[in-house]
Parts: sequence; C-alpha cells; structure tokens
Amino acid sequence: MFQKIFFLMGIILFSGIIMNNAYAYIDPGTSSVLLQVIVGALVGVGITIKVYWEKIKFRIISRTKK
Repeated sequence: MFQKIFFLMGIILFSGIIMNNAYAYIDPGTSSVLLQVIVGALVGVGITIKVYWEKIKFRIISRTKK
C-alpha cells in the first residue's frame, strides 16, 4: 500500500520538475483579490488584538481594585 503512495508521490514530484512553461498570464482581477485578502487579514489581526487587549485590561483592572 505504501509503495503505491510513494510511487504516486514520486511521479507527481518528478512531473513538476520536468514540466514545460505554461505561458500563462495573471488576470487583472487577481491583484484586487490579493489586495482584499491582505486587507482582510490585517483587519482580522487588528480586531483579534483589540479583543484580547480588552480581556487583559479587564483582568488587570479587576486585580488592582481588590
């Protein structure tokens, strides 16, 4: 069973090495999608930091009041 898997993996890797150029182009819409992904990731990281900062701040304030 494992021999077949390793054989198929070898064929896939070897075919990737000897593959010819695709002569493809990047669609103009691709750059806008990439920009949206980057902006979305940055906003997500910012919101995550804000949520956890509020939790940390609440714990610090509650400890100092006791």
